[in-house]
Amino acid sequence: MDRIVIDQAKIQIDDSLKVKPGSEFPRPLDWWQRIVPCWLDASEDEHGHIVITPNGHRADGHVYELTPAVIRREMKAAMRFLGERRFLDFTDAIVTA
Repeated sequence: MDRIVIDQAKIQIDDSLKVKPGSEFPRPLDWWQRIVPCWLDASEDEHGHIVITPNGHRADGHVYELTPAVIRREMKAAMRFLGERRFLDFTDAIVTA
């Protein structure tokens, strides 16, 4: 598992939230690029799905090698990051991980 592919149409927003028009999903790629942590890259595939991959960067500017073990650790952390979104449910939205 070296990437997470998200089908935005399947992201569930908590019913307790009142979603403003224009704030629903799908959202543009630049929104995803602002929202993911600096150690992840967000891009778009040919189907319009969001692809999240580790990039080997730290907030202090250091770049580290992405070995298979580091990639596995970063992907676990990325899944944890998505799971911690308080009012968003990605359960059905993750196409491949």
